[in-house]
Amino acid sequence: MTDQSKNKASSEQLDKSGHSRRDALKFGGIAALGAAVSGGALLGGMTPAFAQTGSKGELAPNEPLNILIVNYDGGTLLDFAGPSEIFHRLPNTNVRYASLKGGNVTLEFGVVYGNTERLADIEKTDLILVPGGSNLSAPMRPEYLTQIRRLSDGAKHVTSVCNGSLVLAATGILKGRRSACHWAFVNKLAEYGAIGVPDRFVEDDNGRFMSGGGVTAGIDFALRVAAKMRGQQAAEFTQLVIEYDPAPPFHSGHPRDARPEVVAMVDKELPGASKGLARIPGIR
Repeated sequence: MTDQSKNKASSEQLDKSGHSRRDALKFGGIAALGAAVSGGALLGGMTPAFAQTGSKGELAPNEPLNILIVNYDGGTLLDFAGPSEIFHRLPNTNVRYASLKGGNVTLEFGVVYGNTERLADIEKTDLILVPGGSNLSAPMRPEYLTQIRRLSDGAKHVTSVCNGSLVLAATGILKGRRSACHWAFVNKLAEYGAIGVPDRFVEDDNGRFMSGGGVTAGIDFALRVAAKMRGQQAAEFTQLVIEYDPAPPFHSGHPRDARPEVVAMVDKELPGASKGLARIPGIR
């Protein structure tokens, strides 16, 4: 049989098994993770892979971690989709999604995200994540803020991505705390008593409060959280599995790098953005 024939036969066999390349990455990654956590049984009982790193997480591999992601109409999909991709791959980690009334929420650009739980039905969580959005009118409503504050008070870790930190700040829980935010809104945090920091990842109170900058920073944020919770090697494993190897075609992701005329374009769309004082619906 020729090499070409062998490859074709191998491909057909894979197709018949019903597994795509992404399936292989997903299930193969989970299997590899399980083997590492269980102590490498296939390698003769070697030391668990994640225990070999010098940076251990707060939790033992067999200790459960419950994560709650808050959803709302007008939210940005990537703010929580990136972190979700990482969190779901961590061992013994349960990720839940909730909104004020439960069910479907309509995100930015009309994307419908469904089957969320009702915030009031969730008693507590270990970690709460509030993502940002192009319209914060929904999460800034008193009934939303009440539920977010209740769950934040009982959580070991309170986190946000992008301008989701403005929602947390509006509950009062970030008063006097350092927090990241999208660069266009970071200075609005001061209006709620929080301390805006223009970094991609910000930690306060020994990691009880963790936050990421704008949109794509959610992936960096989640990897940092993963390392803190499960150890550096678990985070590195997850980063490799999802091939997070950023190589942006342009250095235009932040005003400090973007060309002045591009910054001016954003300022025209979002007045005050370059000063970190842009306004969006829901921000009073």
